[in-house]
Amino acid sequence: MHVLPAVTPASEPANPFGWVPAVLIVLAIIGLLVGLNIYRERVVRRDAQDVEIAALTRHHTPHWTGDYRTFRAEPRHWGLAVAAPFALCAGEDWDRLLHKDVVAVREGIAEAWGIQNRVTMLRQLYSLLSSGHRESFSEEIAVWSAMDAKQAAAFEKMLRRDARGDAAAAETLWQFRRVRANDRGIRSADFLAWDFVRAAMLARAGATAGYLSEAEAEDFHLMIADDLRRHYSSWEELGESFLLGRWYWNSQGGDGERSTDLHDRNRQNVLLGVDGAWRAVPWNMPLGRSRMLFADALAEDPAAVFGFEILGTAPRPWAERLRAEVRQRTPLLDEDLDRDLDEDEV
Repeated sequence: MHVLPAVTPASEPANPFGWVPAVLIVLAIIGLLVGLNIYRERVVRRDAQDVEIAALTRHHTPHWTGDYRTFRAEPRHWGLAVAAPFALCAGEDWDRLLHKDVVAVREGIAEAWGIQNRVTMLRQLYSLLSSGHRESFSEEIAVWSAMDAKQAAAFEKMLRRDARGDAAAAETLWQFRRVRANDRGIRSADFLAWDFVRAAMLARAGATAGYLSEAEAEDFHLMIADDLRRHYSSWEELGESFLLGRWYWNSQGGDGERSTDLHDRNRQNVLLGVDGAWRAVPWNMPLGRSRMLFADALAEDPAAVFGFEILGTAPRPWAERLRAEVRQRTPLLDEDLDRDLDEDEV
């Protein structure tokens, strides 16, 4: 019997994609590890931010002369509430006019503002009222916003070159880029809160340092109240405007910007919180009228204040108002002094 030789079946061809499952597993493991690492970093950042917020909340603990639960707002408290952001950071009672440490206040305003006596105090307050940062900031924002693309590119190139060794140019570059991008709606900012909150703080400091009387400081607060309440509808709106002005003035990006944002937002939250000044003082509470004691003070020596004014092209309603008030109080101004007061009208 003839037997056919056994035939060995041919081997099946190897799967050219046999490695794919293994690679997919490796990629999945890598993705999982990366995801876990990202999650861990987020948790660490969140925990660090929580720690930072807790520290800021302790730093911004409101200080009262009494128990906030029995507090009753009076007209004098309205202006003190305007200055309250600075009281929080200083650890001072926000609801009393005078600071506790007279020496520290005098040293602080001398270093930061160049205020060393009554005349320099009056000059700074007049400057904040009549122009402040809102004039210079608004002018530069208008100019930068109106630039076409070619002009903006050339100006930014110049700023980048100068910013390498000039801190002021670096700040200007930051501000220019924010304006061009209309970051945080900066093109529509008015900066009134930024100027007037600082003015309210300086009035407190002036009374503490002995450069203003207590009556002058309290009347100054009353004098600016109408303007603030015409511009803003609530403490929260005033606070948001102040935050925007401080952000633009501070001119910081990166970690500095993040840290400042966290600080300022926390401060505002505390002010609006259950034991905060802005919760305690009604925005629209009756205040009465200012006696314009600030104009009385300017009338003591008009040239000492007006003679140092840097003239600009923008309208200055407060300057016009205060000059009119001073003229009413000093009808015997000699011709030379009167001409000095009128030089910006020529």
